[in-house]
Amino acid sequence: MSTEKPKRYRRTKADITEDIRKAAIDQVLKRGFSASLVTGIIKKAKIEPPVFYHRYKDLDEFYSEFVKEYDYWFSDIADKAIKSSDDPKHQFANLMMGLQEALKEKSVMQELLRWEIAEGTDTTKRTAALREMFTLPLAEKYNALFKDTCVDFVALASLMIGGLYYLNLHKERSSFCAIDMTKDEGIERINKAIKTFNEIMFSYLEQRDSKQDIAERMRAKGIDEQTIRECLL
Repeated sequence: MSTEKPKRYRRTKADITEDIRKAAIDQVLKRGFSASLVTGIIKKAKIEPPVFYHRYKDLDEFYSEFVKEYDYWFSDIADKAIKSSDDPKHQFANLMMGLQEALKEKSVMQELLRWEIAEGTDTTKRTAALREMFTLPLAEKYNALFKDTCVDFVALASLMIGGLYYLNLHKERSSFCAIDMTKDEGIERINKAIKTFNEIMFSYLEQRDSKQDIAERMRAKGIDEQTIRECLL
């Protein structure tokens, strides 16, 4: 009988890097960014401490690299919503419901938001600033769209986005206004509210366009501007 020992599998550098990443995800989902420890990541990845510290100076440096995978999550949701329809009204509804869908499950993205609120590190400041940068083109688009209406659409949208963040981060502690976001019926109520909000806000846009159309028809009949303004007030 052969006494040759089976060869041990040797992980490549790429294998070890991937094992560290998976270990970090496991720790972050269990403990959050703030409470996760290098020792926990090292143990889960089944590596020796020098292997980790050969790659990263400390946990902060590792996090700086680790979260780059999640820097684009909001822009990805926005891109998907924009591609879903040519109608800005449908795009915005899909964006909000896409955001809710992304946040409803416990995830690294959710923990990253929680960490940003809890701590002001270079990494959390960068991820928050990047997300803001990604939202600016959308904000400019809707500002232009709602020009000449009484609606500050971007300010109202920011309240909705902030509300979705809070509802999903808070749900593990308690329901909010009797809405339980851990249950399907709670999520469904919020999705219906998103659609209602969307209908109300875009109705102002439709009213403006309707008034502009009426004004053009009145001008075509020779009615003076003062009379048109008085009629459309």
